Amino acid sequence: MLADLIVNGEPVTLLEDDDQTVQLESDTETSSPQYRCRACSRELARTPDGFESDDHGPCCPEYEPTGDTGLDYGEGPHDPERIPLAWCNHAGITTDPEQDAITVTASVGDPRGAFAFTLRRIPDDAHSELAGRLVLHVPHPDEPSLHMELTPVRPGTYVIGSQPYASRAQAQS
Repeated sequence: MLADLIVNGEPVTLLEDDDQTVQLESDTETSSPQYRCRACSRELARTPDGFESDDHGPCCPEYEPTGDTGLDYGEGPHDPERIPLAWCNHAGITTDPEQDAITVTASVGDPRGAFAFTLRRIPDDAHSELAGRLVLHVPHPDEPSLHMELTPVRPGTYVIGSQPYASRAQAQS
């Protein structure tokens, strides 16, 4: 199969014609920040008292008071926002011509595992009513060795991990 890999709109040359894997890896050796300040853009760590940056602690150097807060410019707290995709350890796509399959993986917690979604074509000569058909395998709550806990929200949609949502949803049912 001839396929082009496109990264940020530019084609990338592949070196082999066998199985192909494309991966996005986050730094799993260090704890990646989950938050940054909307005002000063510094990475923030969550502490029992709020959010702090390495160089300014709990005070945001770009803080602008609104109203009579008693705080001066640069003396107020950081304004935290989540960093997009900071929750992702790994994302990958693998093609497997021998199995006539494409697998998409995503790891969102424990970097030793991942959720895997596999789309494959059942061989035409298979002794099955599925011969020649495409089949999609997706993670589900009853799967053995699941990457992380899944709590159903509605068919095909799950909350990942043990979150307060899971207890509220169960209490409402």
